Amino acid sequence: MTSALFSICAIFACLASGSAEDCLDCGVEYDRSYIPDGQPGFVNCPLCYKLDIDGDVHYNFTWSKNGSTAHVTSERHARIYVDGSKMKFIPARLEDSGYYQCVVWNSTKCFKKLVEVKVFQNDDGLCYNWSSSFRQRGHVKSDEKVVCPVLSNYVDENRVQMRWYKECKLLNTISSRFQAVGFELTIQNMTKGDEGNYTCETTYEYDGKLYNLSRTIDWNVIVSKEKKPAVITYPRNNSIEVEIGFQVSLVCSASHKGEEDVPLFWIVNDMYADNYDTSRVVTGLPFDTILEDGTALKTVYLNISEVKKEDYENKFACVLQSTTVPAIEFLFIKHPAPNFQGGLIAIFVTLALVIIIAVLTYKVFKVDIVLWHRQSCLYHHSSKEDGKIYDAYVMFPKSRNTKSIYSVDTFVLKVLPEVLEKQCGYKLFIFGRDELPGEAIADVVDKTISESRRLIIILAGIKSSNDFFEDAFEQQIALYDSLISNKFKAILIELEKIADYTNMPESIKYIKQKQGVVRWKGNFTDSSLLPNTRFWKNVRYRMPPVRDLSSQTLHSKLILPCESLGIKVA
Repeated sequence: MTSALFSICAIFACLASGSAEDCLDCGVEYDRSYIPDGQPGFVNCPLCYKLDIDGDVHYNFTWSKNGSTAHVTSERHARIYVDGSKMKFIPARLEDSGYYQCVVWNSTKCFKKLVEVKVFQNDDGLCYNWSSSFRQRGHVKSDEKVVCPVLSNYVDENRVQMRWYKECKLLNTISSRFQAVGFELTIQNMTKGDEGNYTCETTYEYDGKLYNLSRTIDWNVIVSKEKKPAVITYPRNNSIEVEIGFQVSLVCSASHKGEEDVPLFWIVNDMYADNYDTSRVVTGLPFDTILEDGTALKTVYLNISEVKKEDYENKFACVLQSTTVPAIEFLFIKHPAPNFQGGLIAIFVTLALVIIIAVLTYKVFKVDIVLWHRQSCLYHHSSKEDGKIYDAYVMFPKSRNTKSIYSVDTFVLKVLPEVLEKQCGYKLFIFGRDELPGEAIADVVDKTISESRRLIIILAGIKSSNDFFEDAFEQQIALYDSLISNKFKAILIELEKIADYTNMPESIKYIKQKQGVVRWKGNFTDSSLLPNTRFWKNVRYRMPPVRDLSSQTLHSKLILPCESLGIKVA
């Protein structure tokens, strides 16, 4: 468009400043003239569009190829000749391409202008040259007309018989969606698949010879944007909770597709929000957001810097003034409901912490807690409940092959009685100390084990299962009652650390796996004989509760040491 205006202005400048003697140069014509090789082509002198060629003033036209002094002939039998203001090529050849100068003159004025003529060949394997095609377009889902251009100077539109091709394939224009009338090809119910290159072709007769005339149109199909009526997406008669004195932004949004303008605004109590309490209520500028599917979302905010009591009674309306479906939706401000969530969370967190602390405390101080509970006034235990006589049956190695036998005898015959019997009030049966002379071993073991509530097994210097007990019958009965019959619990005590239990009896391995062991770390000094040390606490924890003594037969010296350590013996 700018180049065309420049050409027009140049023409008027030439007309205004011309003289009878000089031929004014009006430059180069912007539009080129394209002619297919081997086809007729007419080139108009561009100056004739603004000169009064058909008026009373007479003008002469001469044409010459740029750089040549010879004029193009006006003889009609020549292949290139001048016919009035036109220069005709019948037919055009590739060598005809170049710049041609058109001179318009009369007795008083003279003008000249260059025109570029480009003779082209079709692209390889095609019936057209895409760079020389004409651009046209239509819309999908409509009946559109493809127009064969620049043919009115050659043939009569009312009498022409036009052949149409798409991508160089002949179209059926009789009984199909394509209908050819004059210079136009009508395509019914246009689809995107109709896009492509259309070539129109007809026959031109000159001096008894027939020539083909063809033009190619690059046809572009435009898919119209889908239109979607605007609709308010938020609010939809919603309500929000805000406390008095707080700031809040109210959102008004509407989605649309295809509408150029969607007026969206706020109204408060039947008046524009811009006119309502401007000191604290401000309406933001509307803005659009394009979603992935091409839908536009228009949003406008209503900002309230401080919520007041009257706002709970006001009507905040989001208004959409669409040309299709006008709409209005309300948004209400409400007092916030009481929030118990924070308190409930605090209660549950506190309860969880208390439980965790209690579990950890019990796990760490379990032994001390159980022992304290047994000594408290809330706990009561009577020996009459199970009918047992002994609190524990003590089993220890007697083999001559056992190392540290002196330590075992010392621990079993002196340390255990000193602490568990004298200081804590337990009653033990130690074989070799408590049986009566002349009693059968089998009878003694069977009777005393059945009358005991625990089985204490002392481990020290054991090399193999054969070295564990000298009396196999005693071992068999005791372990059977402990493991198989499950009549009472066993307590394993290591007098020295035993790293490998491979050669131990399976029963000992089983007890260690299920109940663990208590390891002696004392040195038979007075401090090791105090029942409040960690070792003796673990032993007492595994022992049954101290029996209630209904009679006062126990000497005070057996009770006072436990009481001095916080162990109350009834």
